[in-house]
Amino acid sequence: MWWLLLVPYLLAGVVVVYSYIQWTRRKMYAMLATMSGPKTLPVIGHAHEFYNVTPEGLADTLRYFGSFPSPVCIHMGPLPHVGVFDPESVQAVLNSQHCLQKSHQYSFLWIPHTIIASPVHMWKGQRKALNPSFGPSNLGSYVPIFNNKCVLLMDILQQHVGKPERDFTRDIMKCTLDQIYETAYECEFNMQLSPDGDKSMDLFENFMALVAERFFTVWKYPDFIYRWTKAYRDQKKYITTYFDTVLEKIERHVDMASKINDMGDASSSGKRQNYVNCLAKYLRSQGPIPREELLAHLGLMVFAGNETTAKTINAALLLLAIHPEIQERCYQEITSVCPGENEYISAEDAAKLTYLEMVIKESMRLFPVAAILARFATDDVKINDHQTIPKNTRIIIGTYQIHRDPKIWGPKADQFDPDHFLPENVAGRHPYSFIPFSGGPRNCMGIRYAWLSMKILIAFVLRQYRLSTTVKYD
Repeated sequence: MWWLLLVPYLLAGVVVVYSYIQWTRRKMYAMLATMSGPKTLPVIGHAHEFYNVTPEGLADTLRYFGSFPSPVCIHMGPLPHVGVFDPESVQAVLNSQHCLQKSHQYSFLWIPHTIIASPVHMWKGQRKALNPSFGPSNLGSYVPIFNNKCVLLMDILQQHVGKPERDFTRDIMKCTLDQIYETAYECEFNMQLSPDGDKSMDLFENFMALVAERFFTVWKYPDFIYRWTKAYRDQKKYITTYFDTVLEKIERHVDMASKINDMGDASSSGKRQNYVNCLAKYLRSQGPIPREELLAHLGLMVFAGNETTAKTINAALLLLAIHPEIQERCYQEITSVCPGENEYISAEDAAKLTYLEMVIKESMRLFPVAAILARFATDDVKINDHQTIPKNTRIIIGTYQIHRDPKIWGPKADQFDPDHFLPENVAGRHPYSFIPFSGGPRNCMGIRYAWLSMKILIAFVLRQYRLSTTVKYD
């Protein structure tokens, strides 16, 4: 067997490559050696800890790594990561000019040149161009749209009063999707009443499930490997179908090509500075781009805004159903501010719903949409007097772990207690103890949009219905 003669040479080659990597990374490894963490296995590092981890099991994995003093050195195969699980380190990372770059994992979303995942040099221009779409003046114009879509949702929910318990996540997602279509794209698709609503949800959920699977499967990280897998083919099918149906529908409706060609200064021309108009202005300044990239930009609000908002609303409503005494307190606050069953809720009304805001924040604390955030260090980043995150290191920010840390939140860290967000309690905590929208310069630009949308929708539901469930919160 002639190939056995090659084994010594192959082993020698592996040793040479390994030694070369160790030598070229000696400075990096010296910095990482100052950090805590579990023992590594040869070659795979800590990758086995993430093997077959489901999104549900992520909490246990984060809890395990979070049990070590932060920062924690995590080796995903040959890729060194640093996990930060304390507010001070998180603040240093998120505010560093060397940590504005998103980690490679964001490319798994297939929208690499959009503001959520783009390289820093592109992101800066995109952020400047798109920020006006979430300005205070625009938010005021969105409020009637939020209300109109909520009125329709109330009619849909009415059909289920007194009937067996069910999951209303889809109904809420279709409502927030309708809000996004009209506020961001000037489209009225009425997904709440259309069978296309469920079809688009199926495509999106199947796609995101494969994104999560890839995130926890290290050997699928390299694109040249992933492209040979069935998961890649399925993911491409889902995203292509989604682009060809939902996003093409938006493109045709808004006539994006004409909008880009005709777009001057949105503010001076009297056009509303919503997302699609600000996007058209930005794309005009960039010159021709591939059509797939255009569709990705159009899909950004759906990808980044719909699922995150809807799932937060759903979590808050479920927690209120489990805790009727807190639900009653919210109801009393809502009816004192806007008592009419179908009365529109203004931005001023929403601002007065302070206890409801505490409830939503507590829901986001316990169940953050992004359990982890990921950044890439483009240079060395000093996080305290003794430790520095080395250049070319991937950084994992454990939002879930920080939000449930008893050292920060006390003995009730795992319990649902809106009093965690009483002003006097907030004042005593580090500002980066609660980061549902990330933080620093590259935080979520739609924070105010999300808050207003969530408060209005939840207020509509609680004003008209009582929620109950057999689900228990342990």
